[in-house]
Amino acid sequence: MKFAAIALVAAAQASESQFPSFDSLHAHCSLTTTFNDSCHNTFAALDNTVKTFTDPASGIYAIKEETSNQYVWVTRTTPVKKYVDDIIFEVSGDGSSCTVTSKSRSQTPSYYDYDTNYCNMYNVFRNSGVTFDSPKLGDCKWVPEAADLEATCNKY
Repeated sequence: MKFAAIALVAAAQASESQFPSFDSLHAHCSLTTTFNDSCHNTFAALDNTVKTFTDPASGIYAIKEETSNQYVWVTRTTPVKKYVDDIIFEVSGDGSSCTVTSKSRSQTPSYYDYDTNYCNMYNVFRNSGVTFDSPKLGDCKWVPEAADLEATCNKY
């Protein structure tokens, strides 16, 4: 039993490590935020959102892989040109709040992404039904202006 648990954790870590790394050839962005609910509830909300919501920018989200209460890796296909981005949401913490670290990376070579990678994550956050703090930017070259955030993410 102990061996099975260790193997399961190792398999989850190996899968997460397969997420494409950021590089100069692919547009990308990472965000970290705190959700005001347990990680169990936050994971369930994010997982349900990517499986059921209607993306305001009309993209198509699809589950690539997930480990319950740890991470969900999805792809998002843009509606017009059918570009595909990889997005991962990783949850951590305990108690009444949960830290979510997310990354989005374009699969095709690209430099400018019209804020799409940012919006890939933000649209899931804002449609999850769970209150969250303003996301802290990681490695993002393109970020919508605060005044245009909703309008931009409804478009991209």
